[in-house]
Amino acid sequence: MKKDKLEYFDVVNEKDEVIGKIPENEQHNVKPSELRFINILIKDDKNKIIVPKRSSNRRIFPNCYDFSVGGHVNSGETYEQAAYRELEEELGIKGVTLKKIAYFNPYNSKSNTFQTVYTLNYNAKIINYDKNGISKIFYMTVQEIQDLMNKQPQLFKTDYIAIMNSIFDLL
Repeated sequence: MKKDKLEYFDVVNEKDEVIGKIPENEQHNVKPSELRFINILIKDDKNKIIVPKRSSNRRIFPNCYDFSVGGHVNSGETYEQAAYRELEEELGIKGVTLKKIAYFNPYNSKSNTFQTVYTLNYNAKIINYDKNGISKIFYMTVQEIQDLMNKQPQLFKTDYIAIMNSIFDLL
């Protein structure tokens, strides 16, 4: 579901203002705090959160649990536009309404990047997902996620735990 064309990312300053752009294959040349990201938490009708496990072929955080959807904000996109794009690319979901629940600035939060977090209530089973980037999809309660984070934090992407601990009360 991912596109094969080269994408560009805006480079931002400490105020989240665009100061330049780089091709995606050069993102390692800037600090994570100079890029923008989105994350989406999707809950089903049983109040379980979709928690994908990243594929072993992923360059960063292979085999780690991740947000239901996550990704870069491309150059010229808003956080919201990126969220809807990533939702369709990763899970094939479109025609829904996301709810913004948090914004993180790496200069005054535990996040290492600028990012906006959204939620989505979605009751259909996820069957059309990016099988190259996701090895398996799990459905977990908030308590199950908290327990797993406490017992085996190494199973999660680096910023997942800090972000989730900041927003559990909003779920």
